Amino acid sequence: MTILPLLSLLALSFAAAAYPEGPCADPVVVGSATTVQVGDAQVLMSSFSCPSESEPKKRGTLTARAPRDVCGEPCTIVSCLDIGTSPSGSDCAIIADAMDILAADLGSTYALNASNGYYKQLVFGTCLTYIGVSAEEDTTACWSDWSSIIGQLLNACPESPIGACTSFPPDITWADFSMEIRHS
Repeated sequence: MTILPLLSLLALSFAAAAYPEGPCADPVVVGSATTVQVGDAQVLMSSFSCPSESEPKKRGTLTARAPRDVCGEPCTIVSCLDIGTSPSGSDCAIIADAMDILAADLGSTYALNASNGYYKQLVFGTCLTYIGVSAEEDTTACWSDWSSIIGQLLNACPESPIGACTSFPPDITWADFSMEIRHS
């Protein structure tokens, strides 16, 4: 089996398992939700973890001590699902603007970890987007990457209610992270 078919199989199995229902069946909110003001719009941001997920995977002793930095890693579009109603592109654009505000106010990166939640979600109007770390490994990610991927998913899946992408590390053992946009 070559790498390309293996990647395709991994992507399809990950997409089939994760995307129709979101990152997990039983999310638990971590901390309190935050509202980000974008002009007259209010974007709701929340963090959560998935308690029924299996044991966290660790990459190795040295790398497990420091958060994994996924800034700049590509997110390969793995699915555009035609289930339900599509989110409004303008609502998703407001979420992208909220990410620019968050980057200016909080710094260019954010953490996905046990204390902040391994998943982050932003919602405005008809648009919901989330990022999740499939291995529940402490991770640092960039607001600008997430904002950019929202646009990429909207362009790749213009008529689809759900667009999803996944980042595969060089060792291809599991996905580093996944992102999705969908109708809220």
